[in-house]
Amino acid sequence: MNISEKIRTMSLFILFLVVSITVFFWFGGIRFIAQLPLPLPLRLALWASLLFALFFSPVLFYLRTLGHKGPLFDAMAWAGYTLMGAYSILICVVMLRDLGFGLVSLFLPATAKGHAAMELPVNPSRRGLIIDCINLGIAAATASLAGVGLLGGLKAPEVVTVTHPALKEGLKGLRIVQISDIHVSHTIRRPMVERIVSMVEELRPDLIVLTGDLVDGSVAMLKHDVAPLAALKAPLGTFFITGNHEYYSGVVPWIAEINRLGFTVLINSHRVLKHNGTSLVLAGVTDFHAGRLLPEHASSPKLALSGAPEDAYRILLAHQPLSFPEAKAENCHLTLSGHTHGGQYLPYTWVINLVQPWVKGLYEEEGYRLYVNRGTAFWGPPFRLGSPSEITLHRFE
Repeated sequence: MNISEKIRTMSLFILFLVVSITVFFWFGGIRFIAQLPLPLPLRLALWASLLFALFFSPVLFYLRTLGHKGPLFDAMAWAGYTLMGAYSILICVVMLRDLGFGLVSLFLPATAKGHAAMELPVNPSRRGLIIDCINLGIAAATASLAGVGLLGGLKAPEVVTVTHPALKEGLKGLRIVQISDIHVSHTIRRPMVERIVSMVEELRPDLIVLTGDLVDGSVAMLKHDVAPLAALKAPLGTFFITGNHEYYSGVVPWIAEINRLGFTVLINSHRVLKHNGTSLVLAGVTDFHAGRLLPEHASSPKLALSGAPEDAYRILLAHQPLSFPEAKAENCHLTLSGHTHGGQYLPYTWVINLVQPWVKGLYEEEGYRLYVNRGTAFWGPPFRLGSPSEITLHRFE
């Protein structure tokens, strides 16, 4: 990465951090915690939880650089990410509350001076009671949604079966299992990886693909936790492509480690496989934005398919579904992606549609197919609500 790109990336990160902290403080703290009808010690405790949710991640990172690790740090991560998830739900609800109050103040005459978003057309004492009841209702709803989301995050992934037309006779019966976005980290450890491996083995796949974002952390930190993946075997092989989080975690050592586990890592390259005597091209590209961090890894479906037989059925592994237009241009019959998590949990399962043209499930355009896996685990907050984690079985008939 050149200096200008580093400055741009760092500037965007700092901007994102400042905006996030500001939004959390304003809507989570000033617009909500400060207005709750609770004793001061309880409100101070909530402020402390908000601060912990905001700043536990850099604290963990700093402690890890000093060589600290162990159950205490995993517990800190679980607590921090759970609180972060709860507050991210809360601020969305508080925004809606303020929007509602703002609309009321626009269309109905206010009866008392104060913050515009809090002016309701009732006398001051009744207005205060209504606001207190709404805020307590928001707190209860947020806690309930967070609890349900946490249970969803801890559940085993769903097995989703997707049927594709066997455009060539020899492809009939082909079974491809796709896993994606496991995000092995402080909160996703070896037992979860072992559960995923066991579920994949039960599906008896001919081919296994892992479409990126396996880890959040270094090889030294997570080598033991990803080790069960070495047990995955399939007649046509096991294949891996990089996601954006591999580049945040040290992509070069991770490629070496994933190769050591028995996976073939496709770096803008392809392999010609045979199923019942019929040729199948399996190509893989690096993450859509990899070139910003490692220029030699700039994503290129064209390069990945260079020299591939024109008459074979073509599958492209591309972590981000944004590669789909280029996949179609290269005559890829099927593109397998992940990255989006399907929004992971409410309300982001709705919000993600504003920034992603392909969010989850199967899409077909101009005769070409794209499947977006919702992720086999979770990232950050351990929540799944409205978008369950999945292992995908692609079956050709």
